[in-house]
This record gives sequence, structure tokens and C-alpha cells, in this order.
Amino acid sequence: MQQPRLEDLDWNEMYRRARQEKSWKSKGAADWDRKAASFAERTERSIYTEKFLALLQPEEDWSVLDVGCGPGTLALPLARRVKRVTALDFSARMLEILQERVGRAGIDNITACHAGWGDDWQARGIGRHDVAIASRSLAVPDLRAALEQLCRHATHRVAVTDRVRHGPFDPDAFAAVGRPLRPGPDYIYTVNLLYRMGFLPSVAYIVLEEEMVYDSLEDAVESYRWMFRDLDPAEEKRLQKYVRSITTSADNGSLLLRRRHVPTWAFISWRP
Repeated sequence: MQQPRLEDLDWNEMYRRARQEKSWKSKGAADWDRKAASFAERTERSIYTEKFLALLQPEEDWSVLDVGCGPGTLALPLARRVKRVTALDFSARMLEILQERVGRAGIDNITACHAGWGDDWQARGIGRHDVAIASRSLAVPDLRAALEQLCRHATHRVAVTDRVRHGPFDPDAFAAVGRPLRPGPDYIYTVNLLYRMGFLPSVAYIVLEEEMVYDSLEDAVESYRWMFRDLDPAEEKRLQKYVRSITTSADNGSLLLRRRHVPTWAFISWRP
């Protein structure tokens, strides 16, 4: 039997099939609206932003389109380093938190736009920017269409981050709860698809080897609940037991949590 050739592989179709095998369904706008506050608090404490910006190396004359901006995790620090930022998200609550933060910080060069991947960005007044980024927001049904959308809206550079293997999900937590972990397609699909599209992407890795700090065990458990849908009482108890097992108490009374499986993201960039 003849082996398939590399050039015959349809990475977009393979990505679609791998998405169907995931342990969960991708969150919609309503899901992110409910999780916006806790997500904003959790990401604000992470070293992810610093590592992303170090790889992006923003320039002061750039205009940047931030797709899936969330509560401003990157848009806010970027606004202090570039000429202007367009922050796009399909969650209205995420954009409300962004606007609140913009007001507190006194920043005047961020334009928020309520839109998602499937919307007509041109109709929303979104034109081409020097740089387009999509940070941890590529959970889309059609990966090729999303990458093409980014390329159409960038003149100089596109940069995305995508999961490496399990990404932010904790395999040990799934094992403790008793659920299978099938994370679906990761960054290698994105890299190979970009290559098949004619681009030469560069790849670096953001390794989040950090100790997380929480005020209470409930706060630590809450930082894990987003990984699961509809935990039953028995699963909830197992999750609490697991989180308790990986936390230690600090001298000031807070709890320190360190995971065995370190979350890792691939930083992928290319010229459109």
C-alpha cells in the first residue's frame, strides 16, 4: 500500500477531525461572559504576558490588532508600547472589563470591538494593521479561514500562540477526577498548515513554570473548575482533594500551587 505523501496531507481537515475527538466543546461567548471575571484575575497574575511580549518585541510605531483580546491581558501593556491597539473579542463581558481597566489606567489608544472570528470584520470598521495577534484564541472550527483572516488584516507580521500538547489543562487533575483528557489538535497542526499555505513560520515556546498564589483553597479549586463541564458532587470532591494535595501554605497564610505538568504554549509568527 502506497504511503501518503506529505504534500497530500490536508492539515485543515485533520485539524477538524481532531477537534471532534476533544474531551469538551469549545466555549461560546456566553460561557466566556460567565467566566470573564475569574479569567481576568487568573491571567493578571501569570508570567505569560511578559513572556509573550518579549517574543513579540513590539515597536512604538506599530498598529496592532488583538483578536480574542479577553480582558486586555495583552492589549493593555501593548498600548503603552505601540501607537494604537484594536482589541477584538466576542465576549461582551470581557470587553466591559477591558474598558474598565482602560479607564483606570488612563489609556486612550485602545479601540474595543465586539466581534468574533465568524463576523465580517470589514463591516465592523476593522482595517489592516501592522501586526495581528491571536493569543490563545485559535479554538476555531476552520483553522485555515482564521489564519487567512489574520493575514488579510496584517501588513508586517502575524503572531499567534497555540497549545503544546495538553496546554493549560492539567492531566493529573483529569486523572484525579476520573475523566479522560483528549485535548484535541495542538500547535503542530497550525505550523504544518501554515507551511502548506506557503508561509515559513518561526516557533518559540512559552513555558509557564510558575508557582501560583491563592488566598484560599476555594480560590485554588476555582482556578481548576473551568477545565471541566458539569462536575457532579463526587467529582467535585475528588477535584478538591487533588488541588489540596498539590498546595502548600506560605508564611503569610496564602496557598502556593505548583503543577507537575507545566503549561506550555507555542509562539508562532510569520510574515503575511
